[in-house]
Amino acid sequence: MGVVTTTGGGQPVLSGGRVRLRPWRAEDVPAVLDACQDPEIQRWTQVPVPYGPADAEAFVSVVAPRTWAEGGALFAVVRIDDDALVGSMGLFPPADGVGELGYWTAPGHRGQGLTVEALRVLADWSLGVVGVHRVELLVDPANTASRSVAARAGFVAEGTIRQRFRHRGRPADVVLHARLAGDTPDG
Repeated sequence: MGVVTTTGGGQPVLSGGRVRLRPWRAEDVPAVLDACQDPEIQRWTQVPVPYGPADAEAFVSVVAPRTWAEGGALFAVVRIDDDALVGSMGLFPPADGVGELGYWTAPGHRGQGLTVEALRVLADWSLGVVGVHRVELLVDPANTASRSVAARAGFVAEGTIRQRFRHRGRPADVVLHARLAGDTPDG
């Protein structure tokens, strides 16, 4: 697992080799707003469409702190060298020892392995420090980039769950990817 630092019982900061997962800050709002204009983020995630300044502000100042208060954690994924926003990644409040993870990656940071690294760090923290025995990702079957990230981060595709949730008002299938506490990513 990467380096974990905490401040006074608050949400920790998780570090890998090139990325840091840290709590969201007010100064992140413009970068979130910019990233969430991306058609791919809007296509594959549940961000509001259109995505406006109030949505970015609410995500950073309301949704992220509320998720932490409810037992999950939403992190800003940033590059260690310059604190540039790579994306968002989170553990939704676990139930029955299982945690669901989710993420998006800003367009300028795709294809560099940064999201794979961040996902490994978050999964390790969730399985180790948080203490869940299983972490899951629910990915649209057509989202080949995200499915590749999951596989490269050590998640196993276990199968398709038909019409698991509604996306933009329509039933949507997902591929369930999971990693167990005893699993190790291949590298």
